[in-house]
Amino acid sequence: MVALFRAVLVWTVVLATVVMPRLQAPAAAPERPVVTQLTAFSQQSVLGNVRAQRIQSAEIAQAQAWSREYDQGYDAYQVRVAAEVAAAAEAARIAALSNHPPPPAYIAAIISAAFSPLGQAAVQWALNVAYCESRYHPNSVNSSSGASGLFQFLPSTWAFMPEHAQSPFDPTANAQAAAWLYARDGPSQWVCQG
Repeated sequence: MVALFRAVLVWTVVLATVVMPRLQAPAAAPERPVVTQLTAFSQQSVLGNVRAQRIQSAEIAQAQAWSREYDQGYDAYQVRVAAEVAAAAEAARIAALSNHPPPPAYIAAIISAAFSPLGQAAVQWALNVAYCESRYHPNSVNSSSGASGLFQFLPSTWAFMPEHAQSPFDPTANAQAAAWLYARDGPSQWVCQG
């Protein structure tokens, strides 16, 4: 019996000193659903941030495009205003040389555009003739001759102008026809020259 007691004692010591320290309690299993939910939440959060950044970038790009469009429109408007002011100033300067009132700014711009390719003297001449013929009124009609428009074209003369398909009361067409006739035949086609 002593041998059995000794064997049990040896095995108890071996178990207590060798086997038991190597055995560890099973680790608690991690809570997978919490980790999975946290991971899914993190992914959604990252995706949400990426989407928010993309939306913000698109909004900034749209605002920049609108700003550029506004700037271009404003610049074009400023150019138009400056051109009208310059045309009115030029008309006033020319009118001061001719001793008659300046034409309205839009009439001055039309005459200047039509006659500028022919030189400054032609523009001055055209302003004088338009004042003398119609007092710058594009709807003027001479009741005795039927001459019409800014430069008072006779119906028979208007029929042979490049602009004959347009109304002689259209100031742009009338001024362009006058410039064409002036370039072709000179100033002698008009009696009233200011």
